[in-house]
Amino acid sequence: MDQEPKLTQTIVSTDHAAFNRITKSAGVVAFFTTLSRFAGLARDMVTFHFFGANATTDAFFVAFTIPNILRRFVAEGALTVAFIPVYSEVRRNEGDKAAVQFYAAVLGLLLVTLTLLVLGGVAFASYLVYAFASGFAQHPEQMLIATALTRFMFPYIFFISLVALCMGVLNSHQHFAVPAASPILLNVAMIGCTYGLISRLSEPIWALAIGVVLGGILQLLVQIPALYRYKLLVWPSFQWNTKPVKKLVRIMFPALFGIAVYQLNLIILRQLGSYLPEGQISYYYNADRLMQLALGIFSISIATAALPMMSEQTARGDRQGLMRTWLFSTKLTNFITIPAAWGLTLIAIPIVSTLYLHGQYHWSDVQWTAYATMAFAPGLLSIAISRTTIQVFFALEDLRTPVIAGAITVAVNLILGILLLRFQVVGLALSLTISSWFQTIILVIWLKIRMGKLGFRSLASSMMRQTGLAAFSTSVAWLICLNADWSSGSTLWNAAILTLAMGSAMSLYGCGAILLKYEEGILLKGILLSRLKKFS
Repeated sequence: MDQEPKLTQTIVSTDHAAFNRITKSAGVVAFFTTLSRFAGLARDMVTFHFFGANATTDAFFVAFTIPNILRRFVAEGALTVAFIPVYSEVRRNEGDKAAVQFYAAVLGLLLVTLTLLVLGGVAFASYLVYAFASGFAQHPEQMLIATALTRFMFPYIFFISLVALCMGVLNSHQHFAVPAASPILLNVAMIGCTYGLISRLSEPIWALAIGVVLGGILQLLVQIPALYRYKLLVWPSFQWNTKPVKKLVRIMFPALFGIAVYQLNLIILRQLGSYLPEGQISYYYNADRLMQLALGIFSISIATAALPMMSEQTARGDRQGLMRTWLFSTKLTNFITIPAAWGLTLIAIPIVSTLYLHGQYHWSDVQWTAYATMAFAPGLLSIAISRTTIQVFFALEDLRTPVIAGAITVAVNLILGILLLRFQVVGLALSLTISSWFQTIILVIWLKIRMGKLGFRSLASSMMRQTGLAAFSTSVAWLICLNADWSSGSTLWNAAILTLAMGSAMSLYGCGAILLKYEEGILLKGILLSRLKKFS
């Protein structure tokens, strides 16, 4: 363990204002992401109420996964992470005009790439479905509908990838609200199309597909006012023979693999899941969505807010400041993800039952989904730590390390997925959890080798305190949940018990963190009080 008293003091004092900025920015992202995630939960509740968990919904989720994963490869994962450091560097060294010219060139490059990608995806949709879910070939009707849905929804990647570029450039200008809020429109569009079109279509599942494409268009349109405000509403440029563009491409291709390890693992698990009985992919989807709810609201919000600062620190050669930002971001991420992991483990059945046990979703579906959620939960912390750590490597323009760690992780996930497939969806969830911890350990070890002292003593102490308080708080929630019959589903009593349980756990954890003077709790308290004063 490192002897780090000076580092901890520096975190509390010297960088207080900078970390306040990360926390406030993460708060903005988390607020709108929370709205989006709950809108997503509402969308899923509507989807499974009307369609249930069966071969048709499995086909839809595979078809929806394909453009989603590819856009994370092309844009949200690789492009955004590579774009922000280069854009920040150009803006710092050459000024706003040069930075906007670089952004316009990237926009032109992305438009051409996406056009070719969409045309290829539509033409080769059947091969893509086979690559993601070859098990569907055993059921020709399921394969046909999955292919048709993939072909129809593939243009979604065009719109949502442009949204990802908008997010990158707006985040670089410290504007986080609009990009974080825009996914709400996808959920609204899918819910609206389900209610408005389900009775008018011979194959009702197409209502969801129409909602996906409409949602992608709406997400892009809502970026326009913010881009106009920052004078970023520009025509695309096709002058790609410049140093910044070449540097972006050089960084982006390794980033494509390094940042998208989770997506590669998802492809593997979707492929293995296609050989399981019908409904298993839908169970996996719902369990993964519950994990992504906590991961997306908090850990990704913090990592998103921290990346521009990391890029600025790297550009001015402040390596110590970069590591202080990593340590702070990781501790703040853990402050949220540790209790979330405990909660998803202890009260998974109450959560899944209250959300989904109605309509065409049955008690056996709830049980499978809950068990998969429990298997996912320990991996929540590892994925969150990996996210902040990968940001450091990309800020340092070290592309090799995430790629190597990613390759090892994918190999481990594939081997474990095959070995644990007999446990069906629970085995697949466990394989992702274990492989995610492999990635985290590798990344942190290499970060220490490269950067030296990381503040392990401070981080370990923080994690132990957070774990103890989270275990106590969520155990209280578990005891409260014993007072309901969860096999009865979404009753008013069950909803009230779950609300009481979660509210008690969050109150105990938050108040405990403040009373015990946890650094993260005190900081969040200060931010909250400052916000309340503005409204008083």
